[in-house]
Order: sequence, then C-alpha cells, then structure tokens
Amino acid sequence: MAPATEEKKKLEPKAEIAEVGPCKLKVRVEVDAAKVHERIEDKFRELAQTAELPGFRKGHAPRPILERKFGKAILEDLKFELLNSSFEEVKETHALDPLGEPEIDVEKVDVKDQAPFAYEVTIEVKPKIEIKNYVGLKVKKSEAAVADTEIDEELQHLREERAELVPADGAAAEGDQVICDFELRVDGAVKQQIENNALFLNEGISFHGTALPDFHKAIVGKKAGETVEYPLTVAEDHPDTAIAGKKGTITAKIKSVKRRRLPELDPAFAKTFDMDSVDELKDELRKQILRGKEREARSAQAAEILDQILKENDFPLPEGLVVASTKEAQDRARTQLLMRGAKEEEIEEAIKKHTDASREAMVRNLKERFVLEHVAQKEKIFVTEDEVDARIQAMAGQSGRHPHEMRAWLEEQELIAPLRRSMREEAAREFLISKAVVE
Repeated sequence: MAPATEEKKKLEPKAEIAEVGPCKLKVRVEVDAAKVHERIEDKFRELAQTAELPGFRKGHAPRPILERKFGKAILEDLKFELLNSSFEEVKETHALDPLGEPEIDVEKVDVKDQAPFAYEVTIEVKPKIEIKNYVGLKVKKSEAAVADTEIDEELQHLREERAELVPADGAAAEGDQVICDFELRVDGAVKQQIENNALFLNEGISFHGTALPDFHKAIVGKKAGETVEYPLTVAEDHPDTAIAGKKGTITAKIKSVKRRRLPELDPAFAKTFDMDSVDELKDELRKQILRGKEREARSAQAAEILDQILKENDFPLPEGLVVASTKEAQDRARTQLLMRGAKEEEIEEAIKKHTDASREAMVRNLKERFVLEHVAQKEKIFVTEDEVDARIQAMAGQSGRHPHEMRAWLEEQELIAPLRRSMREEAAREFLISKAVVE
C-alpha cells in the first residue's frame, strides 16, 4: 500500500523544453490545478490538526479562520515546495543534468487554488559529446634522459637551500644580505625611520609597494659603516597621504654584510638526505629528475591526443560555466600544488597566475575535462576510496603533515571532490595514452 500512496503524492508536471543557446535550455513547467488543490488541502488538513486558536479546541478551528490567519504563509511555503518537487520530477523524467543553480524569477511565481501552477526556468546543461574515435590515435615517441649538468644544477640548488649566512669580508656583493638603518626624507624632513632592517641584494627590493629594481646596485661594493643615498618617488597609495606621490630620498646606513656559505659537497652533506655518499645522492637525483621528465612526456602525449580529439569533435560550452569555473580551477590548481609539496607562497603565486589566465585557455581546459569525463564514463573508469586515501597519504608526506590532518584540511577547504575528479581525469589520460599508437 505504501508505494501506491507515495505515487499519489507525485505532481506529474508537464514540461516544455526549448534550446535557447549553447548548452542552455528554457523549461516551462506546469502542474495540474487538481494536483495543486490536493497539496493545498493537505496543508490545511495538517494545520487544522495542530493549530491552537483562542476560543477553539485544538484541531477544531474552522477552515475560513485558518485561511484568513495562515493562508498567505501556507501558499508561500507551498510555492517553494512545488517548485522543488516539480522540477526534481522534470529533471528525472527528461534526464536533465543542470550545471549550477537554475535561473528563475521567484517573485513572478504564484500559487492559487483551483489553478495550474506554472513557471519558467533557464538552466545550463553539460554539452552533448559523442567522440567518434579516441582509441588508436597516433602520438610521437618521447624519450626522457638526464644529463650530468642537470644533476650538477640540482646539487647546487640543494646546497644553496642549505647555505648559512656568515659575516662577509670586504664590500657587499649581489646576493649578499645587508643589515641597514633606513631613513626616508621628503622635502628635507625625515618622514620614516627603520632600524636593523635585513634585505638581500637583488632586484626584488621594494618600498611600500614601489619597486626599486636598481636599489641593490647602489649598495653593491659598499662596506659596513658606509652610507648610501637613493632617490625615489613615494607610492601614490603610501599610508602617509602627506608624502604620497612626492619625490624623496632613502638613506641607508650599512651596519653589517653577510654572505651565503654553501656546505661542502661531501658525505656529511649526503647524510642530510639519508644518503651514504655523494654518488648515491646523485643517483637518487637522477631518478627524481627522470621521473619528472617521464611525467612531462606523458603529459605532452596526453595533450597531443586531446588536441586530435577536440579537432575532430568540437562542441560548444555553457557560458555561465566558463565564468563560474574560475574558482574551481583555483581549487584544482591548489590541490595539484599540494600534491607536489609546494610552499604556501608558491601556491598563492600560482593561483594568481591561474586566475589571470586567458579565456581561451579556460575554454580549452573545460573542453578537455568534458572529454576526459566522457571517456571515463564510457570506459567505466572510477577512483576508489582506497586510491584517494593513498593519494592523501602521499600529499601528507610531501607537506610534512599527518594523513588525518591533510584529510581534515582538504575537507575544510572542500577539496576532496576536486581531488577525486582530478584523479579520475589522470586515469582517463593514462587510458588514452595506453590505447594510442606511438610513432
């Protein structure tokens, strides 16, 4: 009996669906007046059983009084119930898969007894894709090799990362660290003083948002105890509006000069990486560089395959998705950088670049995603929870966190779903490569 009762509760709405743009549909929904009346009667029946009004026993308030007191609120609540229920039925009946929230002017929708309940909604849907062929596509053979010079460069990089700062003899050189006392003078008066400020002599020096790419050159060649003056124009957005945009002079009194001292390339240095010798460290670096090149080569092959697929199977994209996908693209980029063990400042810089990416690149990215999703669905490619757990453990190891901490952070940032989707796309790419013909 229960299923039959549940069947009566269905609204069975009529729907007229028209395509009004690329991947954009206008759906007109209408619920029969009898169904609307039935829902209204149900609402008042429920209310009558629970309402307590002065002068009436519970459950015995007359219908006209209930309508006068609660009628508008009931119809307003029912409006949203009818909207949700009817549209869910339409989606199921017509196999609609909207992207994002439907567009609807709720204020123009009314519920009236003994009248049909009708409304229009605009939705964006996934593009219809039917790839003619994605198996056996030709790709170029790629061979990854590691030169000795690349290993030497990586060793030098590791040494520089572990360099210590020691007092320098003589004048400051580019790349040294100097400790200075600074004064900013504008119109002959001292406007700002900073003591014991440390900075490295390179092009990245700035002052309150004003880049000073040549400032380090004025200090190079100077010794502790010497003073340097450097002209500048104060930034327009300087906190002190009285000097903003004015010309001034920075005076820097050099107090000390420090220089990076690289560790010796010896067994002791190798031990810091849990290696017994420099040769063993070189072998490990060769393997790491080779793995990176192999990943890049496979990524290039996948891009080559996707180029061919998109060339032969182009399709439009929903405009709203191109705009709304910016945030998701940021999340995906952040997840991938975390997987590589990138530092927070590197991640934020990469995210900024990702945000500033061109529309053309975004469209290309979205089309690749739809193709990979299509391939994954047709080939029944899925990612298991065990695989997700293993990936999170790897991410935790690279970032120095415990796995449960990494999972909690990903959940807090709502990055689990993007991670799972990214892994599924990786699997789809690998499938395409495995089915390609290598020339």
